[in-house]
Amino acid sequence: MNSILNDLSSSINSNNKELIKESLRVLIKQGKDIQLSNLNAISPLFQHTSKEIALLVTEGVAELAKTEENRNVLTTESVIKFLTCGLTGTDDLVVQTCRALCNICYDNEAARVLIGSEGLVTLISIVKRNSFSKNFKLLNVAYAFTLNLLMGNDELQKLAIKYDILSTMESTLKLSANDLANSEDCCSHLLLTLNLLTDHLVDTQLSDEFCCTLIDVLKLSTHPETCVICLEILHMQLENNDTKLLLAKSGVCELVFELVEKYKHRVDDEDSRAALKMACDIIVLILTGDEPMDLLFSNGDGVLYKNMLTWLNSDDFDLLSTGILAIGNFARNDAHCIQMVQNGIAKSLLDLLSKHNTIDSDVKVQHAILGALRNLVILPQNKAQILRDGLVSILYPMLDIKHLHVTFKLIGTLRIVIDGQATAALDLVTRRDLLTKIVEWSNNTDHLGVRGEASRFLAWLIKHCHSSKPYVLILETKDCVKCLVDMISSNHAVMQNEAFYSITLLCSKCYENPARVDELSAVLIEANIGKNLSFLVNKYKDKFEGEAVSNLLTLVENLSKSPSVVDHLRESNVHERLRQLLDNSKINERHDRIIQLANAIDSG
Repeated sequence: MNSILNDLSSSINSNNKELIKESLRVLIKQGKDIQLSNLNAISPLFQHTSKEIALLVTEGVAELAKTEENRNVLTTESVIKFLTCGLTGTDDLVVQTCRALCNICYDNEAARVLIGSEGLVTLISIVKRNSFSKNFKLLNVAYAFTLNLLMGNDELQKLAIKYDILSTMESTLKLSANDLANSEDCCSHLLLTLNLLTDHLVDTQLSDEFCCTLIDVLKLSTHPETCVICLEILHMQLENNDTKLLLAKSGVCELVFELVEKYKHRVDDEDSRAALKMACDIIVLILTGDEPMDLLFSNGDGVLYKNMLTWLNSDDFDLLSTGILAIGNFARNDAHCIQMVQNGIAKSLLDLLSKHNTIDSDVKVQHAILGALRNLVILPQNKAQILRDGLVSILYPMLDIKHLHVTFKLIGTLRIVIDGQATAALDLVTRRDLLTKIVEWSNNTDHLGVRGEASRFLAWLIKHCHSSKPYVLILETKDCVKCLVDMISSNHAVMQNEAFYSITLLCSKCYENPARVDELSAVLIEANIGKNLSFLVNKYKDKFEGEAVSNLLTLVENLSKSPSVVDHLRESNVHERLRQLLDNSKINERHDRIIQLANAIDSG
């Protein structure tokens, strides 16, 4: 192929314009097969006055720059200077110049630096000037050049945003969306460039109009690659609740469902799987907004809601988990929850969980189902029905699962469902293996949520079982009472009060039975209840509200029925800590009670 370069050099030396043009046409045809070692054959033409020759030289450089070796040779100031001058020429010259610079910039940071901000500003002016034209051939290569120029160069990307390339892109995209059959390549390069720039839109959202144009492209494009880029860009806008609502109203969720159904059989590698997951994530993120969630539920008749129910039967774990997460989001609304339970959705979730409730089952699916069930069991009118549907028997085999984020959801679901359900609470609290597991969870230091939920679960079991029958088993289970005592020093007032109430219940019943007084007293002392009370009062003495102090005092009154516990409280300075509460102006009406209790402990 060196003969082509030699012929070009000879024609230049002869100064014969026709020979030069003919040699350049041959070079253009064979360009990608020619290997440059230097610029000797083409650099003399950079100064040629013929516009026709300048156009052919530029096209020749574009062909030569298709190989990495030639790109390296062409990455010089003289070549870049010659080409950037062409950006101000005729449309034909601009097209070939953009092609040449685009190819040279491909994976070539040195070339990007040479073109720099000056070249970028000129390029932006070109796309801006043509943003309302239908010259898609020019716009295609211009945005392809923009993409390669900005790739990997944060400074140029920020500069492009500064020079308002986004508004220009919006105009071009509208034009392209109206004639996608003739502008798909241009649209693709523009979207890829936009995708780069969105990383720098930290405090800026794309306008609603821009998002709507992206949605139009998403609806009209027949190219899955274009659809994926649109979804990636829209995905990045979903931190904004207004955008979630806009997309919900525009039918994006239903459209994404259709696209996933259309292309799911072509998911056969990591990239296509990542695209499917991202599409599914868009549906879930939109549903995290309250208004979009309510809109798409549409009193149980929403198209997306019904679509998500079909994914509950999917063999694809990503679609299955998306369907479950969607149902969990729909269940954030009380009216939805009632309707869903009445329509058997909770039963469907439980049937599904029964197939995934072992230690070897998919964790993502388990977590999603438990999250949905937890939302559904919050309402009092749903609890009994879901318990009848078999909640406890289906969840119970999951006690040994080691994934703590699943355990967290599991405990929370069981805790909430027993509220007001005495039979279920009594059934659970009389299971020795469950109490042992609660102690194990309460001592977990790897997941504070699990630790807190476990202690709360025990407190709720004691409160809602409405029976003292399980108390013997609770006392016999090592460290079971300690779980409640440790909860006293929690940072959360609700947990402190739950600890007060549950221990008070234990004391009030056990101290009625002389055979249990010493046993409970020993357990409470071993659990260091005095130390926990002393710590709590010292830390929150100025912050305590009246109700919390009343619950605290009721607990101390019950503890004081045991002489050995009173000695323990005195040794832990609980009486002195109680007196510190007298400085809290919010509890003045309880001063007499505080003084009486403190004196009683002090005197023994």
